[in-house]
Amino acid sequence: MALVLAKFSALRTLEYFRVPRDLSLKVNDMVVLRTKRGTEMGQVKTAPGEPELGPRDSVGGEVLRRTTLEDADQFRAAKAKDFRSLRRAFRDLAARHKLPVRFEAAEELLGGEKLVIYFSSEDRVDFRDLVKDLAEHAPEQRIDLRQVGARDAARLTGDVGVCGVELCCISYIIDFVPVSMKMAKSQRISLDPNKISGQCGRLKCCLKYEDDLYNELKKNVPQEGQPVVCDGRDCHACNVDILRQKVTVDFGDGNREERDITEIQFEAGWSEKDIRRYRKERKAQIRAEKEARIAAREARADRRAQPRPESVDRRQAQEVVHPARRAEDETVEPPFEPTDSAPEETPGDVEAADTDETDESLPETGPESGDDPPLAPGGEQRPKRRRRGRRRGRRRAGEGGPPPAAPGA
Repeated sequence: MALVLAKFSALRTLEYFRVPRDLSLKVNDMVVLRTKRGTEMGQVKTAPGEPELGPRDSVGGEVLRRTTLEDADQFRAAKAKDFRSLRRAFRDLAARHKLPVRFEAAEELLGGEKLVIYFSSEDRVDFRDLVKDLAEHAPEQRIDLRQVGARDAARLTGDVGVCGVELCCISYIIDFVPVSMKMAKSQRISLDPNKISGQCGRLKCCLKYEDDLYNELKKNVPQEGQPVVCDGRDCHACNVDILRQKVTVDFGDGNREERDITEIQFEAGWSEKDIRRYRKERKAQIRAEKEARIAAREARADRRAQPRPESVDRRQAQEVVHPARRAEDETVEPPFEPTDSAPEETPGDVEAADTDETDESLPETGPESGDDPPLAPGGEQRPKRRRRGRRRGRRRAGEGGPPPAAPGA
């Protein structure tokens, strides 16, 4: 019997269905299907044939007929049905039973005999009591509760992505493929969860789109941190641009250059384990070189701090004093002390010393001047005044007296 691949239900499920021999179908035809849940409307995605089913493929039922006008009207009416009252009742009952569940969507099958409610929860919950209470709100229908994941919840609610178009899981993605953080790392995308997560809170499905291309281009470039040879010099790759096929190499002396992949040679097949081992060895080498430089600097500082032998000998030679000079330095002259044998100064000597430094403008008195000395009011002879002055031997140069003679005069 021929099989066709059909899409049905709000989750856009894809399954194979058996096709009667007397029914001819083509792609995009709307048909009525008998599924495991009941009678539903679906859309044909492949031409009838006998495909080889994989381990994950299964036959979900059979195709009953093509869609009629009555089926189309009934389907549109079920799709436009308002489930807001059912949503409120579901929330109240979930709070009463203390179940951590969230109402996502609901749909009614084509026959109207079953109502399917989709809810999401982080953990598995026992909702048997919840189903019994919900049956009172819809006694004429059979209620089927189905727990969905975060991605299926985003598909049911519908939204617009950051790119400005409808979410891919609503528009065309049928089966979700696993998306890992490794895909974001290989594509050099920011690892910020707010930027690489979709509306569902999981990694964006579009990370899978270019993953195959990146994996193919990565075979032609070295990994970051891998040793390479450029211009005959040993260096390592510090940055790799996979799309442009450019590699930034570090020559080890602080010089970095961006080179084309054709200008470098490297060993293919390096794994992340090899890269980690090489980086560890390189860090150990850099640490050893740094410690050697520090030790050499400290050794130079110690050598500078230690006195040199020739400087010590020179200093000791300078400290040696000639015996004659030492004896002369040690001989101390006794201080001047007046003795009794020294002649005492007479008033006449003092007056003679003082009169030498008196002002020339004053008139001279005495026997040579011919004038008598002035008399006191009592008639007695007034004594001579001692005029202050400096001795000639202590007179400073330039303070009175004739100017010094010029050399050669």
